[in-house]
Amino acid sequence: MTYIVRNALLPWLAVLAGVVQSTESAADPAPPPSPALTVELGAAWQLRNTAQVANEPPNTRFKIDDLTGDGPYRAGRVVLDWPLNEKHRLRFLVAPLGIDESGTSPVPIVFRNTTFAPGPIDVKYRFDSYRASYRYVFYERAQWTWSGGGTLNIRDAEIRLQQGTLTRTRKNTGVVPLLALEGEWRFAPGWYGLLDFEGLAAPQGRAIDVALKLGYEVTSNLAIAGGYRILDGGADNDDLYSFARFDSAVIGLTWRFR
Repeated sequence: MTYIVRNALLPWLAVLAGVVQSTESAADPAPPPSPALTVELGAAWQLRNTAQVANEPPNTRFKIDDLTGDGPYRAGRVVLDWPLNEKHRLRFLVAPLGIDESGTSPVPIVFRNTTFAPGPIDVKYRFDSYRASYRYVFYERAQWTWSGGGTLNIRDAEIRLQQGTLTRTRKNTGVVPLLALEGEWRFAPGWYGLLDFEGLAAPQGRAIDVALKLGYEVTSNLAIAGGYRILDGGADNDDLYSFARFDSAVIGLTWRFR
């Protein structure tokens, strides 16, 4: 009887031991992080870009994308990730975005209390971002790493209309706090998926920057990743109304300083 029980249990014990060993292996943390520099390039399309400056009559609300076209336009960013240790990480980002095009307006546009007549008009739109971010790794296993924190975003924005010698410009530089969340899924040797989110919403406006990417580690130092990025946001206050959305196809290289 003991022999039968023993032979019946041994295979199940072996399976259980394998499961436990597999679970323990999955719980092992990923290799310690290294400083990394990422250069990302993209093609951006305007899905929406509406402005009114100032946000009261006689100024009119007009669509910048109707004047400039939907795109695509060049977009890019440079990101420096600097881990302080396995849990605490810093990120620094520079992300310029600009459009400088000519179009034709079928109706008058009143911008900054100045009337631009129907006809050809030159439009410049710029929204550059400079960010410093802190992130805390709250979950890390062999396949998954999740981190969250906060970001200070310095936005340097400009809208300019020009018609002949008539020019009016609205510039604004300010600091916007954002929440940050990042998840990395290492689903196969060398391959990973990445979710990168920074954003915040309030009654006066919102700022959203989110990307989904698929990446491959070419070497232990070099990785390539491509995917889709959405930039969406704007403000609605007494000074201006401005909301825009840009969708981008992006590809980037990351160099890790191991």
